Amino acid sequence: MGDQRPLKPQVADKVIIAKQWIEQGYKATLVLSFIGISQSTYYYNVSKKETDEQKKSPGRPVTQYSYDQNGNKVSDEQIKEFLLQRVAGDGYPYGYKKLTIELQESNHLIINHKKVYRLCKELNILRP
Repeated sequence: MGDQRPLKPQVADKVIIAKQWIEQGYKATLVLSFIGISQSTYYYNVSKKETDEQKKSPGRPVTQYSYDQNGNKVSDEQIKEFLLQRVAGDGYPYGYKKLTIELQESNHLIINHKKVYRLCKELNILRP
């Protein structure tokens, strides 16, 4: 039958067990020394899982409209049409910051360069 050695638990399993005991109120140093993992290994694995959970919703949700100077809502789809009109033709000399100024002056939009960058990226019209 051969050599029947007991399976060693993986580090991830040890971290899960340690986290459960630590959350119940036991001292981390005691639990970790008993389980047999270092503090750095434990905290590295715990922080990695927490950052994965935090990546789901970073920041404020993206709005689907902007305003013009009269206070009327202008949808992102309409702004994308304005952008496509500006860059139509060969060799358009616009970056997203110049496009922002153009939208602010000619279409009287209240919009910042970050939103214009995001819309240009969605339209795939950014230039290096």
